[in-house]
Amino acid sequence: MPKQARALRTYDRVLDAAAHEFARYGYANANLQNIADRIRLTKGALYGHFATKEDLAVALDDHLSSALGELLAEARVSAHPALSRLRSLILGLGRLFGTDARALAALRLSAETSRSAARPIPLLTETHGLVLHLVRETQKAGHWNASVPTVPLADLIVAALFGAFLTETGSAAGRGRAGPGEVVDTMWEALSQALDDTPAHRDRP
Repeated sequence: MPKQARALRTYDRVLDAAAHEFARYGYANANLQNIADRIRLTKGALYGHFATKEDLAVALDDHLSSALGELLAEARVSAHPALSRLRSLILGLGRLFGTDARALAALRLSAETSRSAARPIPLLTETHGLVLHLVRETQKAGHWNASVPTVPLADLIVAALFGAFLTETGSAAGRGRAGPGEVVDTMWEALSQALDDTPAHRDRP
C-alpha cells in the first residue's frame, strides 16, 4: 500500500508539472525532460507513468472533461431557476480555470489543437449549447431583457468567459490586477445588471 500511495503521489506531481509545461510552452514545444527535471524525477521514472507527451495531454484532457462534465450536468438537472443555474455554471467555470492548473492547461491544449485543425473547441461548443438554452429560459422568465438577441448574447458570454483564460490576462494577477477568475465574477455582475429586466430594476431612478 505505501508503494501504491507513492506511485499516486508521483503521478499527481507529474501531471502538475506537465500542466505547467504545456501552459507555458504549448504542446509542440513542451519537453518531457523539463517535466521530469521540474519534479526531480528521472526520465525513466517519468516513462513509468507516461510514455509520451500525448499520454500526458490525454490525461489532462480527461481531467478537464470530468470537471467540466460535472458543472454542465449540474446546470442541466438542477431544480433552480435558469438564471441561477447559468450563474452557477459561469462562476463555476471561472473558479475551475482560475484555480485548477491542470484544467487550464487542458483548455489551452484543446484551443491549440482546434486552431491547427481549423475547427471549434469541442468543450466550448458543448458549453455554448447549454448557455444558449439557459439564456433563452432566463429571458422567457422575464429576468433579462428579452429584446436582446439570444444567440449573440450567448456568444458574448461564452467568448468573454473562455477569452479570459485563453489570453495572457492571467499574468495580470502578478502585477496587482485582477486575475481571470476575478474578471469572470466581475463580468457576470456587470452583465446581470445591464440585462436585468425585472420590475424593481426598471423602476430605479
